[in-house]
Amino acid sequence: MKNLRKSRPRLILHILMMLCAVGILCSAFVLFSDNREYAKGDAAYQQLRLIGESSEPSTDQASIPLQTVGEASSEEMQEEHINGVDFTSLERINPDVVGWLAAEGTEIDYPVVQGKDNDFYLRHLFTGERNKLGSIFMDFRNHSDFSGKNTIIYGHNLKDGSMFSSLKKYKDQRYYDSFPTMLLYTPTGNYTIELFAGIVVDGNYESVRFDFKDDHDFQSYVDSIKKKSTFESDTIVSGDDQIITLCTCSYEFDNARYALYGKLTK
Repeated sequence: MKNLRKSRPRLILHILMMLCAVGILCSAFVLFSDNREYAKGDAAYQQLRLIGESSEPSTDQASIPLQTVGEASSEEMQEEHINGVDFTSLERINPDVVGWLAAEGTEIDYPVVQGKDNDFYLRHLFTGERNKLGSIFMDFRNHSDFSGKNTIIYGHNLKDGSMFSSLKKYKDQRYYDSFPTMLLYTPTGNYTIELFAGIVVDGNYESVRFDFKDDHDFQSYVDSIKKKSTFESDTIVSGDDQIITLCTCSYEFDNARYALYGKLTK
């Protein structure tokens, strides 16, 4: 009986140690799988950047090198501007492409797609391959030519810093001061995005608007956003302007989102 009493705690201890070991192995496997999937997705988008680079010169002023950050020095990036995007080649890979979003000096440098819903591209790359990185995609309810008053673009906030992860940095005024604009290429023309506000919203509710009664209604919407912004901006948005909303996950509360707003200027 005494031996049985002594062996029982030892058995329980061994079982707990085995469970801990199994837990560690499972966590390591998940981490390895995630890192491998992220690397695979990053490689796919790097390849797309090479394909998307236009070889033909353009007189358009809104040009930016479609390179991975850190691949070239700032001097080289200024000297080797890519004048537009080769949408013909990109459309051969995926006809859902509607644009290319880029922000010099940040990780954002991706094609934009629009699906038949807002679910498919959450877990599929531009190439159609299933991957956790997903894609940068336009809300399926928007006009694909960016002609609406407010175009909404979604992307993941990932731990490796890719996709829309850098949007959360706009909660800091200093980051906005460093990167106040982005560039948007489309098959019909290029735009400068003048960022003017960023707010934390509740993803459980329809926190963004697509349609407005008139210019006054639109202006009221813009003014309300600027009042709640995490940073201050001198960008002036009028009732007859068009805006774009970049949206990603945030973690202030359950299902929180960070929405970054910018004025579209051709």
